[in-house]
Amino acid sequence: MIVSRPKRNTIFALGVSTLICGFGSLYFMRQVLAEPDGVWRYIVLGILLLCTSILIYKLLFNYKVIKISHDLVHIYYPFRFFKTVQPIKDLGAWQETIIETNKTEFRELKLVFMNKGFVKITNQENSDYDKVYKYVKKKAPKKEVKE
Repeated sequence: MIVSRPKRNTIFALGVSTLICGFGSLYFMRQVLAEPDGVWRYIVLGILLLCTSILIYKLLFNYKVIKISHDLVHIYYPFRFFKTVQPIKDLGAWQETIIETNKTEFRELKLVFMNKGFVKITNQENSDYDKVYKYVKKKAPKKEVKE
């Protein structure tokens, strides 16, 4: 069984960034309520609230666990209360995108199913990326989309 979930350092970094933005927005909310003068405080508060909202969305609603075993792909979003099981034969297409950066290589694997959407995993954010890639390449080689 292959289990791919977000790496701990990714969750930690997103959590710390969310906390910093959240406490910053609370601080500026207190400043605005105490002294409503100064338009720049409203602008900073708006930017911090937007950043906090985006980070919370990324942290909670994009958290996914992918389990692959016995030719079945289990996709579970715990904070959305959504779970689906797809057979590997229902895989419509898959594609690996590779982007060369200065020091490392960024890889993204997109699995598109015939009836229930798609899922994306990356080598920097998810564990066992290489195992998932090798499994999909072995089980569905004809469904790979070339760029």
